[in-house]
Amino acid sequence: MKHSFNKNSIIFSDLLPLLVIVLCVVVVTVTYHPEKATYMDETTALDSGWVTDDGQRFDIDELPKGDITVTHTLTGIDLYRKRFCFRSADTHITAVFDGEEFYSYAPEFPPVLGRSYGMYIHMIPIPPEAQTVTLKLHPLYDNLAPYLRYAAVEDAGVFMGDIYHQNLPGFALCVIIALFGVLMLILGFTARHTTYQSDVNFFSLGTFSILVGVWSANDTYIIQVFTQHPELMRFTNYLCLIFIAYLPVSIMAKATNNSGTVMLPILFLLTTLNFVITMLLSALEISDVRLMLPFSHFNIIVAMVMTMILMVRSVRKKTIDRRFLHMVIVGMTCAVIGVAADILRFRLFPDSSLASSTFTRIGVLVFIVLMGRYLMQERTKTAAQQGQTELMRKLAYTDGLTELANRSAFHLKEDELRQTQAECVIVQLDINFLKKVNDVYGHAEGDKHIIGAANIIRECFDGLGSCYRVGGDEFVVVAANCTEQSVCNALNDLEKKTAEYNTAEAPPVAMQIAHGYALYDGKSCTLEEAEKLADQRMYEKKKAMKNHAAPKND
Repeated sequence: MKHSFNKNSIIFSDLLPLLVIVLCVVVVTVTYHPEKATYMDETTALDSGWVTDDGQRFDIDELPKGDITVTHTLTGIDLYRKRFCFRSADTHITAVFDGEEFYSYAPEFPPVLGRSYGMYIHMIPIPPEAQTVTLKLHPLYDNLAPYLRYAAVEDAGVFMGDIYHQNLPGFALCVIIALFGVLMLILGFTARHTTYQSDVNFFSLGTFSILVGVWSANDTYIIQVFTQHPELMRFTNYLCLIFIAYLPVSIMAKATNNSGTVMLPILFLLTTLNFVITMLLSALEISDVRLMLPFSHFNIIVAMVMTMILMVRSVRKKTIDRRFLHMVIVGMTCAVIGVAADILRFRLFPDSSLASSTFTRIGVLVFIVLMGRYLMQERTKTAAQQGQTELMRKLAYTDGLTELANRSAFHLKEDELRQTQAECVIVQLDINFLKKVNDVYGHAEGDKHIIGAANIIRECFDGLGSCYRVGGDEFVVVAANCTEQSVCNALNDLEKKTAEYNTAEAPPVAMQIAHGYALYDGKSCTLEEAEKLADQRMYEKKKAMKNHAAPKND
């Protein structure tokens, strides 16, 4: 019972700060309505009072479907240094002042981009003496009304200032979501070069975050203003919707250990077909990327169903981490609440300056942050476990006295040589008179003798091969990628450095290291035969060294 309480407390403490922040953002967003920026000159709204040729009156945001021409009087309005400003979407526009055509917006671009130009901002200069403004409107798609919003006569700087003032917070949120995705991709690439394995797919989560950030930035107008190419922003928006469906399923499949599920190739095929057919029909001008949106919506619904199936299946089979499951439930709940909040906000505050996907962005941000936090915690825990594993491995295969590889490591090397039959030189080495050092001067002096010999061997064969201590006074060097002459040079250097050690350290028993070597090529002899030959030559050298000069005793 105590363990369960602690676990739930940890989960609650993880989520509480994030939920508090989200609650504060929601409350402030709903209750705060920013004032429009103004100069000393007045801003005159033209949202209502538009009249058709047959005398019908309409508000600018309630125009009927199809082509329409509407007129608004400018009498009594101060036009000095003012412009006729408004926002539009997917509507060709011609502006006429006092019967004279003054402005036209009907962009043309490659068919593959579709007919839609998305959202655009218009700031039309007004002739000083103009009395009326007439708009000839042509919606780009059948059965749709012209889309115009926030029509006003005002200073262009004020109009742009209002757009930035109203949309920068939402755009900043989109940037945060996209940057989070970039961070996940970077972590994914760095994890490729380690043995780290996560329950969450870095690449899927990162790509999903970037696509959501780009998609939700569309209705902020910020990118359209900067690039002056709204059609590219709209086209990118549609591409995001095409590919976004696959990624949550990929994330859940990885998290539930179902990467081999047939759902992934099915959804990949549906996504690919959607992309290819949409691009082909648009390029041939048979259809349009906007008209093909129902296929993207269908794939998104399929992806949601697949995600739920994977989650339920993993709960039944207990193949998902309980903490991760809690994170997913909370994240998805926040995303759903975000969508519901946007709908409710639109009903309660239809004139709010907030973008239509404000709370949806917040909900998605909660989801990806929870996934990212879980991923980072798991990566930290796995890294710590790997560190412990590496330490244990090092201790298991390292000689504690000399810090050379030990006998177990040498046996692994032998197995590798038998499998690869790689050509190398086997060098057997042995310390002379070590027993006498231990018996007469004690094991502390003997250990010092062994360490001195190990250092000499390591220094002489550095870069030629790997050194092993395989017994009390026995060493082996496996010299690969070098010539026999290189080994002979290293052995000559060993004898020279041994003499230098005796002069510098003056051990009670002079250091002597007997050695012998044999070539192993995997063809002319076996590894055991090469080791035996090297051992025989080492003992011949040992015998010659002992006969040449007995050790000097103090």
